[in-house]
Amino acid sequence: MLELQVSEIEMLQSMFPNSEELRLDDPAVIAEIRQYLDGKLAYEYLQNRIGFTLKITPGNQKVTIEVVCLYPHEYPSVAPCVFTRCEQMDRNSHSQLNEDLQQYILGVDRGEICMFSVIEWIQENFVKYLKKQQPTKIKKKNIEFDKTFSRLWIYSHHLFSKFKRRDIVDWAHEMKLTGFSLPGKPGIICVEGYSQNIDDYWSRLRALPWKKIVIREREDNAVGKKNINEFHKFDKFEEKVFEVRAARGREYRMDMGLFCDFLNEHNCGHIFSCYFGVDGKGTASSVT
Repeated sequence: MLELQVSEIEMLQSMFPNSEELRLDDPAVIAEIRQYLDGKLAYEYLQNRIGFTLKITPGNQKVTIEVVCLYPHEYPSVAPCVFTRCEQMDRNSHSQLNEDLQQYILGVDRGEICMFSVIEWIQENFVKYLKKQQPTKIKKKNIEFDKTFSRLWIYSHHLFSKFKRRDIVDWAHEMKLTGFSLPGKPGIICVEGYSQNIDDYWSRLRALPWKKIVIREREDNAVGKKNINEFHKFDKFEEKVFEVRAARGREYRMDMGLFCDFLNEHNCGHIFSCYFGVDGKGTASSVT
């Protein structure tokens, strides 16, 4: 899988030789993977993954779209994490583009590199999403959008992967979001901040391979003339750990009683029942 990844990157670099078109998140990762493939580095020390951003201008459009990609070590036997960024698109059109892109990627046969077909799909389909909006209204919509404060409560079947856990924290910091993540089974993530950043974060997150990941609750508030800090329930984003208890295999479960206390401390106690169907009083620590 890693040999195929390196091969695909080399081909992409030949197609997009300009560093402004194709930018690797960390060029040293390629060297690390080559060391592993040459038997000079053990797999457990292969901590990073290939990630890159590709800038393309579909057709004759005067619009640049960024294609952000992250390869799990198992790609192409699993889907790559791919999403787009485009400042010139409004919220609805851009969200629909990313939604349809994910469906296309999920439909691609696994086991073969697919970024060429993904890029081709974006180039062929991008214009129809752009045509759904009026250019003169884009700026106004984005201004209104940025005046909305949102909070997402996300549930995943489990959260063990060290890569996912790192991405969850790093992306939140990158987008200046606050909240927390709770690894284990189940995995719980809360992010809060401006709605545009929240939606971008969700697009990235759901593009990763999950057994199950859903939004259990979404809270939206108009900021108006208030200070955005008045809406925050958390002052930073961090991973939380509450007295880990061993389960089967590599699984582990957090103490849900302590988690319930944590939510109450941040005036979010009602969320516990959204996740587990109980109010958390007395029996929270036994919830699995």
